[in-house]
Amino acid sequence: MYISLVNDLDGVEIEIEPDILYPGKYGGLVVHFNSENREYGKISDEVILNIKFADKQKQGEFIINANIKEDFSLLTPEELANVPKIAFKNKTLIIKGLNPEELRTEVIEIENIGTRDLYIRNIQTLDERFSIDPVKFIVKPGKKSSFNINVTPDTGMSKLKSIITIISNDPKQSVISFTIIGKVDLPEGSSSKNMTNNIQVEKATNIVKSFKGNDELVILDIRTAEEYNNGCIEDAVNIDFNNSDFRKIIKFMDKQKTYLVYCQSGIRSKKAVEIMSEIGFKKIYHMYEGVEGWKASRLELTDPNK
Repeated sequence: MYISLVNDLDGVEIEIEPDILYPGKYGGLVVHFNSENREYGKISDEVILNIKFADKQKQGEFIINANIKEDFSLLTPEELANVPKIAFKNKTLIIKGLNPEELRTEVIEIENIGTRDLYIRNIQTLDERFSIDPVKFIVKPGKKSSFNINVTPDTGMSKLKSIITIISNDPKQSVISFTIIGKVDLPEGSSSKNMTNNIQVEKATNIVKSFKGNDELVILDIRTAEEYNNGCIEDAVNIDFNNSDFRKIIKFMDKQKTYLVYCQSGIRSKKAVEIMSEIGFKKIYHMYEGVEGWKASRLELTDPNK
């Protein structure tokens, strides 16, 4: 087995040990991350690997997530007693009454209850439907300031969800994250009948239960055959997204049925549901937390070969 990197990432180096993997042996990936030339904030890089074994070649991927913040370890007790302190109310922000393709702006307030200037180093989200302005500013001691979250829902989406991350120079709360949820009002007879719903594991289990014994639901596992055979959601069918004929195979499936689509971590399934939407599937539920989320919820997987 040979493993090699497909994409070059700034500040990221991968060591593959060993680079040749013999039958019955284990290997590993060592990830080196250099944050020296990076701005403060949250980063998320997708690492794509070429995997060759025998006469076959496949691609795999994993995500590097990191929060780049200041090093406060050298501060003295006196310095730590005289620092900025961020006060932030929202753990979850729910925005109602969103309209497809219409811009909405929400104002979020931050207060500095410390004794020194609070530097907001970066505010960001990895969801491109949300934008933030400004992403850097200063809040004086005892004062408040704010930033805008702008969101424009895509046509056909009933719900939006994202994590907003705030990086500051508050030593005790240098990284704060909160969830933003948007509920979209879809007009009667609109593309709500032809849309993808991004759902969590809990919602997925409820859907599976509600369709139990009903062949109108197709549980679609788009991982590799090896991943599928190591455990899948009960009654799931397997179509490998990495198969070059994936689009052709999907085209022959019944577009009127309801589909629950998942992969290992949500990366491949996100791309898969985009293709399915383009082709014309009417109702898709995307379990974006994948099998990793399923396992984290302590739910069982089934052996498809039994």
